[in-house]
Amino acid sequence: MTTTTWIPSHHSAHQPAWRSTAPPPGHSEQSYLLSRLDAEWAQLRTSRRALRTARSWAASLVDHPLASIVVDITDLDEVRRATQRGRDPGRSDDAILLALVALSRTDELAGRIVLQHLLPALIVQAIRYRSFTDRTDPFAQVIPAAWLAIRSYDVDRRRHHVASSLLSDAVFQAFRRQLRLRSRTEEIIAPSAFAATGRSDEPATALDEFAVVLRDAHRAGVPASDLDLLRQLVRVGSPGVVAKQRNVTPRTIRNHRDRAIDHVRTALAVAA
Repeated sequence: MTTTTWIPSHHSAHQPAWRSTAPPPGHSEQSYLLSRLDAEWAQLRTSRRALRTARSWAASLVDHPLASIVVDITDLDEVRRATQRGRDPGRSDDAILLALVALSRTDELAGRIVLQHLLPALIVQAIRYRSFTDRTDPFAQVIPAAWLAIRSYDVDRRRHHVASSLLSDAVFQAFRRQLRLRSRTEEIIAPSAFAATGRSDEPATALDEFAVVLRDAHRAGVPASDLDLLRQLVRVGSPGVVAKQRNVTPRTIRNHRDRAIDHVRTALAVAA
């Protein structure tokens, strides 16, 4: 298979072009990066070159569920939707996502589709791991980490729970790795000291964590309209689809989403 490059040659294959572009004055890095990703996807999903590449995957995926999706594809969002759990009970979501991850080793378009699939959960994680002392935007940390996780994923040994595994890898590289390094300097305490400690209430999945974030945001006074939009975006996965459902423009949804995320971050920062 020939390698397809969707990144200008002066960028590293593991460093997408959007990562190195600074936001214009007056724009936060988070809202600007989200806008760049949305604009890129809106253009890429119906790009003739991208569609030709996606159709070419069918030849190497004979009898694979992904082949039937891409053989006559007219919109890359069809592939993204196919990776969503519950869309088709008779289709293996892991099989489709795993095939895309395998393709992403040599074809960045496949990796970009996987990134689009992960984007709602990455937004949740970026909010959850915000820092009140470090001015680095967590969203600008987790997106490059997700890209590296996709391109380096071991498809031979990790064939199940692909989405949650990718998300875990990205979060570890972006946030938890530094926490673990810092924990090495902490004082060691005897296990008996924790005997009276109750079981952890840490959320088990990305959706659980999203629910915790929304619950805390609601208690902190974030408007219900903001939280309803974030729920809908996570459920649907595409600002364009949400825009059609609400009979507004995708730009309106993106602007509302950015404001909602800022409201959640500000409210939780105050509450903390």
